Amino acid sequence: MLLRSARSIKLFLLWTGHVPIRKAMNQSAEQLGVVGGTFNPIHNGHLITARAAKEALGLDRLLLMPNTRSPLRMSEPLADAAERLEMVRLAVKDEPGLEVCDLEVRREGTSFLVETLRLLQEMHPDTPLTFLMGVDSLETFDRWKEVERIVEMVRVAVMPRPGSDARSALKALEERTPALTGKILLLKQGPQIEISATDIRKRIKAGKSVSYLVPDAVDAYLKQSDVFKGSL
Repeated sequence: MLLRSARSIKLFLLWTGHVPIRKAMNQSAEQLGVVGGTFNPIHNGHLITARAAKEALGLDRLLLMPNTRSPLRMSEPLADAAERLEMVRLAVKDEPGLEVCDLEVRREGTSFLVETLRLLQEMHPDTPLTFLMGVDSLETFDRWKEVERIVEMVRVAVMPRPGSDARSALKALEERTPALTGKILLLKQGPQIEISATDIRKRIKAGKSVSYLVPDAVDAYLKQSDVFKGSL
């Protein structure tokens, strides 16, 4: 009980800004974060959130990692993985501290986070890892493969989004899976930006502009390709 109390005090101080997050972690080690998703396509909302999370979590680098196919979203129409990977690469090309990660695309098949994290730990054995996910993932996180192992391997953080009740979602998750209680960090605030990849795909299919919704390099890529102009 004392340990849990001490941990809660530390987290409170961290997220309220009273203690720099670097001082609560190994100062000599690089802090590496990873955020996965379909990025179907990547848009400016993703980048704004990524920058904010990188700063809030004290990360040196944040890897944006497109997945091939989420096992919980098998029916979702997706652009080819290689095309989504290229758009992420273009989006982060001139963004310091943000990098593309092709690990799951190269593995192909269904993407299981626990397996990806094992590979990342092998690649970066002395680097603390943080996995960042959106508040919507709290609704299904307890159904992810080896979820209890995930929260033991890495720090898991959740970025709220406009209109979401992140505290209620986290509480419901912990009630469903008590083993996750106190294992997930909920960032106090997130950027109030609401951009929908679904709406972007609809605009492209209708021949409408997506300028200012996606990075300029991604906009140029979409204009010269057939991505999302068909059945997606």
